[in-house]
Amino acid sequence: MLNLERLFVCHHAFNTPRLCSGHTNKLLHHRQVHDFQHDLILTETEVRMENSMLKHQQTASTTKIWVTAVLCMLTNLCYGAMMAYIAVALPYYTDINNKSGIFMEHEASSWFVSLNQPVRMTGTLSAIILNKKLGRKYSLILSSLVIILGGILAYFATNFFVLMSGSLLAHFGSGLVVIPSYSLLNDISIIRLRGSLGSMNTLTMYAGYMYGLGIGMFISVLYLPLVMIAPALVFLAFFWLLPESPIWLASRDETEKAKDVLTYLRGRKYNTDPEMKEIMGILKENDQLQKTKSVCSKEFLKPACVTTMLFFFQAGAGADTLSYFGIIIFQERIANESLLVFLFQAAISLGYLVSPYIMSRINRRPQFITSAMMMGLGMLVLGAENFIPCQSIRDYIPYICLLVTGLSYGLGVGPVPFVLMSEMFGVKYKSEGMAMAIAARCLMAFTQLKVFADVEDLIGISGIFLCHSLINMIAAIFVFCVLPETRNKSLSE
Repeated sequence: MLNLERLFVCHHAFNTPRLCSGHTNKLLHHRQVHDFQHDLILTETEVRMENSMLKHQQTASTTKIWVTAVLCMLTNLCYGAMMAYIAVALPYYTDINNKSGIFMEHEASSWFVSLNQPVRMTGTLSAIILNKKLGRKYSLILSSLVIILGGILAYFATNFFVLMSGSLLAHFGSGLVVIPSYSLLNDISIIRLRGSLGSMNTLTMYAGYMYGLGIGMFISVLYLPLVMIAPALVFLAFFWLLPESPIWLASRDETEKAKDVLTYLRGRKYNTDPEMKEIMGILKENDQLQKTKSVCSKEFLKPACVTTMLFFFQAGAGADTLSYFGIIIFQERIANESLLVFLFQAAISLGYLVSPYIMSRINRRPQFITSAMMMGLGMLVLGAENFIPCQSIRDYIPYICLLVTGLSYGLGVGPVPFVLMSEMFGVKYKSEGMAMAIAARCLMAFTQLKVFADVEDLIGISGIFLCHSLINMIAAIFVFCVLPETRNKSLSE
């Protein structure tokens, strides 16, 4: 595998000024040049090895890989479905005439819609530990069980406390899903399928939202918790087809089991020895990197600050507001508000589907800046809708603006920060960087969802849309002024 981390360390050492005598400084300079050139030669060798592995994997079967991928993505459907449940249940339970016997006043409803964010974040951070201790397979099984238990509690709830507990438990389980699903897909995939499977896994979350929202149009909210947990039930029915990660098995010195898994995934005619050799090399290298890392170093803090700001902007762009409150916002203005929010999610999914193609052809900075400005423009028009005199035009504005904002989010504001996070952090800081980014996003999302009703009382829904527009414009300026370009560059560059 290409060792970008070694390139970063060598480049950093080569460009760091030293406080030493002239003769010693020259010796150190020659030593650093020699080491840097030596590592460049090693990196070129590793590139050839990766190309060789790509060619070697052409003989591998992909049937079992796709079966495993579908099972992983079933659990991710629950992630999006739980978001849809909040969006559909909120207007129902805030209606005093609903038939459930549970009525949410202002304070209760604000906690119902917002508290899922830190709870889901807690689940995701917990999954980092579970992923290492239990493995990818059993982490997914545990998360599915938690989701099912939460859904059952919500279904049988007779008061707000039980409903809230069931909802939060299911959201905690959906948070547990994220890391093991991505890890397992990455670990079992062959090189040429890795990008496709990762993109499809992300799209599955939005498909889960549309699945929940679509069914929510036709059935009572009271039955919706059972619909939300259905993918997890299907996953548990077929979990025996799911293999464990060969990398996780090898990390626990179970190399024979790891080879058996590779044989199961790639087919009996596939020679697993070259891939096993590469896995063992990666694990050895990771052990060495873990011994030298420090979260106080500039190597971590600089990308951490940039990505934290990006995820603050992403959370404040307005997609969460429209996803959770869209039905309430448009229920008195649009004949079918659920369909409008469904189309918004479909536009986001379409954007995510197209964004990898765009990323392969243009740089990250213009992609994010353009999409943020387009999303800001859509929010601006939504906020200024009341100033448009022609009623016939105003009737179409929500549809046009939500399609523009959804597509813009999916094309850049949504995916680019995640790509930048993977490109800016070195190998040894990826877990910490991801945890910090998730925490930043959840904090911003929780805050805006919790205070939404209070802010609406102060400045109105038009004012909220204008605030989101301003955040998108500030995000575009921040990226233009601060963000380094990362496309087609090594960590040192």
